[in-house]
Amino acid sequence: MSEPTVSVLMPVLNEENTVLGAVRSVLAQDVDVEVLVIDGGSVDQTPDLVREVAAQDPRVRLLANPAVIIPAALNVGLAAARGRYIARVDGHASISDDYLGRAVGHLAGDPRIASVGGLRTGTAFTPPGRAVALALSSRFGVGDSLNHFGQEFRLTDHASFGLTRTAVARSIGGWDADLPVNEDVDFDHRILQAGHLIAFDPDMHIQWHVRESPKALLRQYRRYGRGKAAMVRKNGRASIRPRHLAAPVAVVGTAALAVLATRHPRLAAAAYAPYLIGVTAASVGAWRGRKTDDTHAPSIPLSFMAMHYGWGLGFIEGYAFGRPPVRASGDDRIRSAPSS
Repeated sequence: MSEPTVSVLMPVLNEENTVLGAVRSVLAQDVDVEVLVIDGGSVDQTPDLVREVAAQDPRVRLLANPAVIIPAALNVGLAAARGRYIARVDGHASISDDYLGRAVGHLAGDPRIASVGGLRTGTAFTPPGRAVALALSSRFGVGDSLNHFGQEFRLTDHASFGLTRTAVARSIGGWDADLPVNEDVDFDHRILQAGHLIAFDPDMHIQWHVRESPKALLRQYRRYGRGKAAMVRKNGRASIRPRHLAAPVAVVGTAALAVLATRHPRLAAAAYAPYLIGVTAASVGAWRGRKTDDTHAPSIPLSFMAMHYGWGLGFIEGYAFGRPPVRASGDDRIRSAPSS
């Protein structure tokens, strides 16, 4: 079998409801691919489903990730990759048919660019999950992270589900296995430090299965916050942007207002009102942009608050107290997704 153009690295853990869609979206690409599915010890049908596909299509291989965590899985895949380029596609996501072809075109056309990613659109199985997806596509929820709402090709500091030159990925040592969260942002940070460029193309589309409730989103973003703190502790101030400080400041500010409310409740309420107005306005805007009528409206403002307070609390815990992120299990998707 000839060498593929792109080796797709797909870390999975308990993804039985979505992994086949993810694999098929990669196999449908208009470039030569191999799909390296790296399993972290799933206890559901994920490995069996992948083996069935691999038995019919030699482009698919199932690899083991004894360390379980995502960066370790990506390093297993990087070591086994045969393509000139590598791309990460998670087992709960799918990509547009021309995703990899467009990315290869960008890298082939500009040797300065080492990685390019696309536009993430959240999808979900349940009405509360669809509310979570709306919040994750809002500037109020994700700040200036253009991977969620950008509309033009441009250079950036982070490629979501990026396609990267394999040689560059290996030259920077792959992913840091000491960072179970934010390993992708750290990876891109080191690409930039090595003198390369990273790009974003909104015509490269990612369908990404989000958490199915604000409560699950809160847990996820608390992990993300702790993971970002670990990255900042490792890389210093160069790895942080103003948007990263907004949520921790909100957590500290809210705590201060809670103390103030014990003596001056009206003053505290007035000081907190602008945030509530912002949540309300953003929720109304997200609601108007919904695509299905069964979206759970109350979950939209709860999702915004889960993102802000979860991430902010996690960052404070991680940066000030050195608390590591908990290990993700994929249980939120298992419990809420329909059986296959």
